[in-house]
Amino acid sequence: MARLRAWALGTAGVLVGSLLAVLGTAGSAGAAAAPCTGAVPPGLTRFVWDGSTGNGRWDTATNWTVEGVADNDGKPNYFGTPASDDSTTGYVCIPSGSGTISLDGTVNVHVIAFVVGSDTTLDATGNARIWVYGHTDPAKDFDSSIAATARVSLRNATLGGPGAIDVAGTVEWGRAGSGVSTLDNDLCAFLQGMGQAVQACSGIAVSGVLSVQSGGLLEVGGRGVNLFDGYSVDVQSGGRLRISGSGYVAADRDTAITIESGGTLELAGDASVFEGKTNNPLDTDLAALTNNGTVVKSAGTGASALNVDYTGSGKVDVRTGGLSIAGTAPITGDLRAGARLGTASCGDPGPASDAARPCLPATSAKDPQVAVLSPQQAVSGVVLQEGAVPAANGDLQPAVSIAAPAVPSTLYLELQDSRPAAELTVFRSRPGLQQRIPLCGAGGTLPAGVSACIVGRRGSGGRSQLEVVTTDPSGLWSLRPSAVDFVRLVDPLVGAREGCAVSQPSYPFVAREQVRLLQGGGYALYFSATETAATAGAPVLTGVAGPGVTQVPIPVTGNGWVAVVATGVNGQPESTGSFRVVATPAVSFRKRSRAAVAGRPFVIEGRVKPKGRRTVDLYAVRVTGSSGILARTKVHVRTDRKGRFRVVHRPSRAGRWVYAVQVRGKGALSTAMSRQAVRVSVRAPAPAPAPTVVRNVRAAETTTTAPSAPSPGAEPPVDPLDLIGPFYPGRVQRAAAACRFQVAR
Repeated sequence: MARLRAWALGTAGVLVGSLLAVLGTAGSAGAAAAPCTGAVPPGLTRFVWDGSTGNGRWDTATNWTVEGVADNDGKPNYFGTPASDDSTTGYVCIPSGSGTISLDGTVNVHVIAFVVGSDTTLDATGNARIWVYGHTDPAKDFDSSIAATARVSLRNATLGGPGAIDVAGTVEWGRAGSGVSTLDNDLCAFLQGMGQAVQACSGIAVSGVLSVQSGGLLEVGGRGVNLFDGYSVDVQSGGRLRISGSGYVAADRDTAITIESGGTLELAGDASVFEGKTNNPLDTDLAALTNNGTVVKSAGTGASALNVDYTGSGKVDVRTGGLSIAGTAPITGDLRAGARLGTASCGDPGPASDAARPCLPATSAKDPQVAVLSPQQAVSGVVLQEGAVPAANGDLQPAVSIAAPAVPSTLYLELQDSRPAAELTVFRSRPGLQQRIPLCGAGGTLPAGVSACIVGRRGSGGRSQLEVVTTDPSGLWSLRPSAVDFVRLVDPLVGAREGCAVSQPSYPFVAREQVRLLQGGGYALYFSATETAATAGAPVLTGVAGPGVTQVPIPVTGNGWVAVVATGVNGQPESTGSFRVVATPAVSFRKRSRAAVAGRPFVIEGRVKPKGRRTVDLYAVRVTGSSGILARTKVHVRTDRKGRFRVVHRPSRAGRWVYAVQVRGKGALSTAMSRQAVRVSVRAPAPAPAPTVVRNVRAAETTTTAPSAPSPGAEPPVDPLDLIGPFYPGRVQRAAAACRFQVAR
C-alpha cells in the first residue's frame, strides 16, 4: 500500500514537517525612486536620456543630457577610471516612450539608481552590466524602478548590485539561444581584481533585491540563468516569476527567492530551480525559497524541481507532469489528474525516535537525481522526486539526504535519462560510510552486513528507475551512471549455491566474467573475505580496457567477495560493489568407469586439489533411466596429505551405477559435490554350483570380478565412459535440509 500511495497522489495532498529558511535582505521601507523631476539633489548628477542622435546606443554621450554636477564623459558608463565612476554620484532617468536603447559589452553601468519609463526597452547583450548602489548611503536612498509596459531584456548580460530594483514592467532574465544572464549582488571583488576600484563598493553591508510588483514579470525564457552572490528576488502580490520550457535558475546557496502572498512562481514547462555555487554556507545548505503565495507548474509532462530550502505556507498547484520540492515545510498541494507532487517530508512531527515519524528527509547540495521515498508504514502518501540533470556544464542538483530512525522503507530512485537502467547505480554516504548499494538476494533479502539493497531496475521512455529496500534509510542517496559494473549480475558471481555446491572443474579455477566500463582506462580487481569490507591492500588483478564490455579473468582460490574498481564519472575511484565468490576443491578420479559384481567390494580412487587432509563422502545411485538422484552412503574416508583418497563400496544389486564424492571444504573452500563421476557396470554373481565335496571357502579378495574374455555379443567388462556433465541440485524436500543432487547421462 505504501508503494501505491506514493505514486497515486491524484487530486490533493497535505504533507507535514518544518524547516527555517534564511531570507535575503529586502530593500528598505520608504525608499523612493530616483528623482527624475524637479531639482537635482545636491552633489549628484542626473543623466537624462534624450536619444538625440537617433542611434539608440547607451554608450553615445550625445544621447544624454547631464544635469547637476558635471560629468567627466557625459554618459553613465564606467571605464575603470575614477573619473568615469558614477557609483556614488550618478543616477539615470529614461523618460516614457524612449523606444529601444541598446547596451553591449562596451557598457558597464555603475550608478546609484535608474528609472525606466513606460513604453521603453533596455536591450542588454554581449556581457553588458547594469549595477545600482541605492541604500548604500542614507542620503541617496533611491530605488531603481522599471515602469509598467517598460522592458529590460538581459541576454548574456548582468543586472544587480546592492541596490533595490522595483519591477512593474518586465525583466527578461534570459532567453533560449542567448548567453547566460545573471542577477548578481556583488561585482566589487571582481572589479578590484582587475584593478578597477568602484567608490560605492567600500563598506557595502546590504544585499541587492529585485522586487516584482503587481503586474510585473520576471521571465526566464527556456534557458538557464544565474542568481549570484546573495542576491534576492521578491515577488510581491500580483507579481510573477515565470520560468518557461526547460529553463532553470541556478541559485547560489546564499541567495533567496520569496513569493509573497498573492505572488506567483510559475513553471511553464519542465523548469526548475537548481543549486548554484556554494559560496560560504554549509554543505547541507541550499538557496532559500519562501512560498507564501502560489507555486504553479502550468506546462510540461516531465519532472520539475525546486532544489532549495523550501518554506512557507503558500499553495502548490501541479497541473501537469511532476514537481519535486525539497525541504520539510508543510505543503498544501492541488494536483490535477495524472500530476505528481514530490516532497521531502513524511510521517507526523515528533522526536526522531518516534516510530510514528518514519523519516525526516532534508535535501543536501550534492549529486543529481530523481527520487521517491515510500515508508512501509501507514502514513500520509509521500513522494520525493528531484528533477533531471541539466545539460549545461557546472549546473548541479542535490541528492536526497534522509535523516531517519531505523524504519523499513522502499526508496525509488528515478532519472530522466536515455541510459538504460542497467547502467545506473545507487550510492549512499554518511559519516563513516561510503557505500555503493549492492543487489538484493533472492526474494529481496538483504545481503549480510548491509542495510540496503537494490531490488530491481527498470526503464522506459527515457526514464530509468531503481528500487531499493532498506532497514535504515538515513544517509545521502545519489543516482548516477555506473562507471563499472559486472554484466552478469548473479549471486554468487562465481560458483554455485553454497551448501549445494558442485566443485569447480579445476583448482585454482579462473572465471572469466564480463565487466562494463563507462570510459576507457585502467581497472583493478580486489578480493575480500567479507562483503562490506572496503577495498584495501593490493589488487589481485589489474588491467586496461576500452569503454564497453571487457572480459576479466577472476582467479578463484577461496570463498569471499570480489569487486572491480575503475575511475568514476566524478574522476574518483568507483567500485562495482561486492559479489560473492563460492570456491570449491576440484576432484579427479583415477578411473572413470569400472566393472563390479553385486555384493562384492570394489575400489574408487581419486585426488582432491588443493592437497591437504579432508573428509570424502561417497554418493551413489542405481540409474534405471537417463538420470537419477544421488544418495549419500555410509562410506566416508579421509584424504592423505597429498589429497589422495580411496573408497570401497559393495553395490547391492546388478545394474548401471553412478558414484560421486562430496568433499567437505576447508581453508576458505566450500563443501562441494565432485563435478566428475564414476560409472560402474555391476553384474549379478554367477550361481554357485551344487556342492559335491565339502571344502574350505576361498577368501573373497581372490575372487575375480570379470570373465577372462567376454562371449560374443555380451556387455564388455568395462563400458566406455558416458560424458556425464556436472551435477544439479535436485528438488529439496521441505522436511529435509540436505541437498539432493541429480546426475544425467
